[in-house]
Amino acid sequence: MKKIIYTLLLAAGVIFTFSACSKSDNSAAPGIGGSGTGGSLARFTIYGNYLYVVDGTSLKTFNISNPKNMVQVSVMEIGSGIETIYPYNGNLFIGSATAMYIYSLRNPEQPQQEGMASHVRACDPVVAKDNLAYVTVRSTTNGSPCGGNLDALIVYDISNIQYPTAITTVNMSNPHGLGIAENTLYVCDGQKGLKVFDVNNATNPRLIKSVGEYNYFDVIPYNDVLICMVEGGMVIFDITEKENPVFVAKTF
Repeated sequence: MKKIIYTLLLAAGVIFTFSACSKSDNSAAPGIGGSGTGGSLARFTIYGNYLYVVDGTSLKTFNISNPKNMVQVSVMEIGSGIETIYPYNGNLFIGSATAMYIYSLRNPEQPQQEGMASHVRACDPVVAKDNLAYVTVRSTTNGSPCGGNLDALIVYDISNIQYPTAITTVNMSNPHGLGIAENTLYVCDGQKGLKVFDVNNATNPRLIKSVGEYNYFDVIPYNDVLICMVEGGMVIFDITEKENPVFVAKTF
């Protein structure tokens, strides 16, 4: 059992070293979100043989088919306040201070903007599943560097990728990163804990439970393991039963 816990903690450390970044510091080391396994606060991600990086204003694309000789193949200006990037189903979902942008990867070397959803001013982590995108927005009161007065989880219909539409808003206390595994959505709500939602009715998330005790910032569901970045370190949960996280270990 000790060996299993050690392995999980080591894996968690590697993932978050590359996945997590501070939302309040644009100079922080970027994160990596490998094809849906990265944290929702990540600033770079790998999809296929390409690395995509956001740096505050632009999207940079690198061909990494030869890891010893990465080649930058394109740079696209998106706008100001670009914060997060998340890959899903052949698209990049990019969260900024003022909007969620959707870029198609039909041509992976030249991502093309397909849609944009404007919303209240906030720095927004995004995850997606099927025809829906889940976004959290956080207010200035709760330390958002991007302003705004809303703390919420917003569900977008992205069935028409060119015209994403907000369909549900769930008020929260201090939302940060989020992740999805099958029909369960995990939302980090700061000191209010980890909120676990049933999204079987995908357009109407139903709160199942709140896992307290820690101050949660970001989360990565990885197979049957939930890796959480919290104040002070990382916490690991077993999510064999997706709606019932069971504590396994912590790094502090």
